[in-house]
Amino acid sequence: MSLLTNKRVIIAKLESTYGVDASPTGADALLLRNLDLMPLEGDVVQRDFIRPYFGSSGEIRVSNFAKLDFEVELVGSGTAGVAPPWGKLLTACAFTETLLASAVTGTAQAGGSSTTIKLAAGASAVDGAYNGGTVSITAGASNGDSREIISYNGTTKIATVSKAFTTTPDATSSYSIGAMAQYAPTSAFGTSTSLSLYFNLDGTRHILLGARGTFTMDMSAKALPVMKFSFTGLLGTISDAVLPSVSFSGFQVPQTISTANTTNLNLQGYNNAILEKLTFDIANSVTYRQLVGAESVLITNRKPTGNASIEAVAVGTKDWWTAAKSAATGPFGVKHGLTPGNIISVTSQSMQITAPKYSDSDGIAMFEFGMQFMPINGNDEFVIVAK
Repeated sequence: MSLLTNKRVIIAKLESTYGVDASPTGADALLLRNLDLMPLEGDVVQRDFIRPYFGSSGEIRVSNFAKLDFEVELVGSGTAGVAPPWGKLLTACAFTETLLASAVTGTAQAGGSSTTIKLAAGASAVDGAYNGGTVSITAGASNGDSREIISYNGTTKIATVSKAFTTTPDATSSYSIGAMAQYAPTSAFGTSTSLSLYFNLDGTRHILLGARGTFTMDMSAKALPVMKFSFTGLLGTISDAVLPSVSFSGFQVPQTISTANTTNLNLQGYNNAILEKLTFDIANSVTYRQLVGAESVLITNRKPTGNASIEAVAVGTKDWWTAAKSAATGPFGVKHGLTPGNIISVTSQSMQITAPKYSDSDGIAMFEFGMQFMPINGNDEFVIVAK
C-alpha cells in the first residue's frame, strides 16, 4: 500500500535525560511546513579488498544519525507570559526560556534620559531580565509612550529603549513592563536541552533522540515571519506505528510583515528605515560526535549574523558607510504584531554592519548589508521575546 506524503506529522518533547526517549504524544505536535527528513546520515568505511579482478568491496556503516529540517511560523502563544509552542525548539538550540507571567509595574527613579528609564529600586537585579520586553509609561512624564527594551542593567536599574521617549522619564513616571516569554542564548547545557523527535510518514515512524539544532529567521516584507530549523539527532528506531491523533491548538495565526504590523525598527539608533528584507541566522555549530563510550549531538559555538535591505538615504540622513568602515556597533531591535500574546520582538545590544552595497528594487536604490551580533557580558547578543 502506498504511503501518502500529505499524511505526515512531527511530535517533539524535551528530554529530562539526554538521549532518553521523552515519549512525546499528539499533544506535542508541531504545526510546520517545508519538511525534509534525512533519515540515515553518518559515516562509512570502504573495505577495499585487493583481489585479482575488478569490483566493489562494499562498505560498512560506522555511525548513524538523522537530520530533520522544517519551518514554523513566528507568532506568540496567544497569551502574553505563556510560552509559545515553538519555545521548546529554541531550548534545543541552546536558548534559555524565562517566563514573566504577569506585568511588572513600578515608578521610575530620577536619572533617565531620552532613550533610557531608571526603573524602581525593587526591579530585577539580573542583567538582561527585561531585554526584549515592552515598557509602557502609564502616568507622569512621557505618559502614553511604549518602547521596546534593548538592554537592562540589573545593578543600575537602567533600561535602554529602542526609540527616544517623548519626554525624559523621571520620578513621576509610572510604568508597566508587559508579561512575556524571553529566549536568550546560553553556552551551557543542563537538563531538558535536547528533544525527542518523532517523524511519522503515514504509519512509518522515525525516532530522533538527543536532538539539538540551529535555526534562521525571515522577517522580510510582504511575507509571514518564519523560523527555519535544522535538527540533528541520534538514530532511534524506525518502525511501523499508527499516525497519532494530534492537536495544534497552541499555534496562532501570524500577521504579515508590513507597515501596520511591524514597528520599532532600530538600526544602530536609526528609527526611520524603510525595510524590504530582514533575515537572521543563529549559526550554531552542531556536531554529531561518536566515540567509544559516548554518542551525542553537541552545540560547540555560535556566531549570529543577519542580512537586511532598506531604502538608501543620503549620508546626511544616516552615514552607514562610516559606521561600516569604523566597525561601529550599536543596538538593533524590531517588533512585530499588535495584540498582546501575538507580539514578537528581536533585539540585540551590539550589532555591527558588514559588507554594505547598493541594489535596486522597483527602480528605488536600496542599501543592503550584513549584520553581526556580539555579546557584551556573555550570552546576551541576541534575544527573542514572545509577548
